Amino acid sequence: MPRVLTHHPEHWTLPRVLTAPDIENWVDKIQSGTDYVTLRLGRWERIGPFADARLQGALCLLHRRNIETRVSVPPKTFVEQRAYDAFEALDPSQSVPSFTRTERRLAGNVAGMVIGQLCKFDTEHQNIPMLQREALVKRQYLYGSGSESALIVPPDPKRTEDPRKSARHREAFFNNRLNDLLKPLGVKSGEDSVVKNWFTELKAFAYEAAENTWDHGRLDLANKTIQALRFIRFRRIDIGTKGFDGFNLANVAPGFEDRFAQYLSALSAAHSSGETWGPDGGRLAEITIADGGVGIAARMAGSFDVYSGRIEVEQEHIRKALLPTGTSKGWNSLGAGQGFRKILRACLRLSGLLIIRTGRVKCLRTYRRPDGSSETHDFSRASSDAFEPEFNSVPLPLLAGTSVSLIFPIRPRDRSPTSKGC
Repeated sequence: MPRVLTHHPEHWTLPRVLTAPDIENWVDKIQSGTDYVTLRLGRWERIGPFADARLQGALCLLHRRNIETRVSVPPKTFVEQRAYDAFEALDPSQSVPSFTRTERRLAGNVAGMVIGQLCKFDTEHQNIPMLQREALVKRQYLYGSGSESALIVPPDPKRTEDPRKSARHREAFFNNRLNDLLKPLGVKSGEDSVVKNWFTELKAFAYEAAENTWDHGRLDLANKTIQALRFIRFRRIDIGTKGFDGFNLANVAPGFEDRFAQYLSALSAAHSSGETWGPDGGRLAEITIADGGVGIAARMAGSFDVYSGRIEVEQEHIRKALLPTGTSKGWNSLGAGQGFRKILRACLRLSGLLIIRTGRVKCLRTYRRPDGSSETHDFSRASSDAFEPEFNSVPLPLLAGTSVSLIFPIRPRDRSPTSKGC
């Protein structure tokens, strides 16, 4: 039966600072009979932690509901040669001629590319998605500039099979690109043995999470390619010259909840007990790996019905996915069931705060106790409470896809905690 058009448009003018809660509140209020939504970019200037991943999750959810997503930009945006100049520039925020903030956002960061690839422009700006992809290919999948850069892979609608090279080739290429992505953070992988070990753990985390986006996030339940980006985004978080004390949470991480403050308090306690986290004591990094797929629970259950049932059922599917024995891949597949084990182990070794947002669930895990001490765990046993995260108690607004984020000290100088069974 053809879909009946009810003409319920939804317009949203993005705020100056776009945060993850802004996006979740917006998508949760869109009526079921809506035919299309329009994003207006006039005010948008900055983006908070995880907001680019949440934005993609919201837009992909609307696509899944057959709601068209559109974008409206201010007049004279990317007129004539300006569009080509912006996408040719390595850093649109510094280039001459000076670009508008909308041009800088669309040409210079991952949220801009999410909007460009998942929303429909008016006729005047139809070439923007093409220019974004051309810029991505020219830069070998590294998009944006400085602290706004990300490693992005767009979908290929013609391919549903696995055309990749061997795992060894994939990991070598990935590590090479990851080195380039880390440069704005001021991190050098070969300074000393401690930093080298830290860098090894970071690469293991990022690679496993990125592999998960391919294995579970690019095809829908009917094995069709999803129109969504798979990306890796780094962000440096400077909490001020006073280190872990006296920071302004709203400025440091706009839209982030109190859980971040609790984590920083634990690091502060560890710092007070003698551990040092870097030359200034207050530099953290956020890495987010995201896709716009079906989400962990639907992939494990094999159905979207899981998102309309009890939240406890959805949480149980996620809990199983985190275990070494939990996988939606066949057990004859290389590395089946090992992805989240390695991700959680890296979280411990990097003294991090792990955040997984998928479906209606957000789960968190840190191995830092409130007094600053670190837990130790055996990651070889599925019965270990190392695999038990902290879940939200009530359903969150539904989002498509999965994002895995880790916040951690940039250059820990203490000896990283060890764990058994690794």
